[in-house]
Amino acid sequence: MATASSAMVFENPTTGQKEAVSNRDGVRAFLTGPFYFASKSLWLHAAIHAVLSIVGLLLWPSGALMVVGVWFGYAFATPTILEYRYQKLGWQKVSG
Repeated sequence: MATASSAMVFENPTTGQKEAVSNRDGVRAFLTGPFYFASKSLWLHAAIHAVLSIVGLLLWPSGALMVVGVWFGYAFATPTILEYRYQKLGWQKVSG
């Protein structure tokens, strides 16, 4: 049985700030799209998400599958993207 909180928690060693990464971040990314990545200062991912979504919409209706794939793909990849970002910034994984 899974625990109630299966989030990974990262801590900034210099400031002590903590951030949690869980599957809920994927849901938020799915619902808000590139705006979620922009709010997390992941500008490259926000731009890629937006451009691929726009290209898919311009290719409508044959691009509909592309749009769906981009949104679901980024939703599933969001926890991994965030984990990599925090580790790259030197944050320490304290739980999860």
